[in-house]
Parts: sequence; C-alpha cells; structure tokens
Amino acid sequence: MNDVLIANILTIIGQGFTFYSSTRKEKRAILWFQIVAMLFMSAGSLILKGYSANVMDAIAITRNLMSIYSLSFPGQTYVFIAIAVIFGSLFNNIGILGYLPILANVVQSIVVLNKKTTARQLQFMFAFVSLCWAIYNFVIKAYAGAVFDAINMLSFLFNGIMNKTGKA
Repeated sequence: MNDVLIANILTIIGQGFTFYSSTRKEKRAILWFQIVAMLFMSAGSLILKGYSANVMDAIAITRNLMSIYSLSFPGQTYVFIAIAVIFGSLFNNIGILGYLPILANVVQSIVVLNKKTTARQLQFMFAFVSLCWAIYNFVIKAYAGAVFDAINMLSFLFNGIMNKTGKA
C-alpha cells in the first residue's frame, strides 16, 4: 500500500468522526468527536508531510480539551492564536496555502475558547473551518479529506440551521 492511500484511509476515518460531530447538538459532544477526528486526520497529514496541519491539530486538541474541562487562564485565546501563528508558520512547508490550517485554528480558538459559544455557533464555525481544510487537503493530496471536508461543510451548515436550540 502506498503512503497516499494509507493517508487517505486515515483521513476518511477521521472525517467520519467529523461528520458525526456535525450532528451533535451539544458543545461538549461536538468537541470530543472533533478530537478523535483530528487524531486520525493528523496521522494522515503526517504521512503526506503536511506538517503545519499536524501542529494545528495538536494545538486544537489541547484547546478543545481545555474548553471541555472549563480550564482557562487570562489571555488564553491570544496565547493559542500566537502559538498557532508562530508554530504553523515555522512548520509550513507548502507556501501560502499552508496558512489555511493556521487561519482555521485562529478562528477555532476565538470561537471555542469563548465560554458563551453555543453548539449552533460551533457548527457554523466548523463549516468555515471545513472549507479551509478542504482546500488544504486537496493541495497535499489528501483527496478523500478534501471531499469529506466539503461534505462536512454542508453538514455543519445544515445542522447549524436546523439546530434552533444551540445548546452550550
């Protein structure tokens, strides 16, 4: 089996968890399924040498865990943004499109670390983030990831529209 195929299989598994997270109506559940998804997709990105994605996934997993367990410190959003920009830039090995994971991470940090963010707001934010990742995954040849990111974007949009309660 070649590396591209293995990476795409891992990405498909991860994208399945991302899709499932789009159907959840509670912030905590969305974030947990996102963590599992990131672990699989990060493994795929590593195989394809998408290093900026790996760095962003590590930051996002840490950030999501802090949000799930209500851990916070003064200025944490700014710290996560700074870490994402600095390390994402250092590990960016594909040029300008390598900044898409950084953009996605910055947007996620702002939304996820806001304690008042509802599940509905998360769903709309993840729709935007899925668009960023769809483009990035296409560039690094994680084609399954790109297709599923497009599907997930639509799913997050649909479920965000349908989620009238927007529970936290």
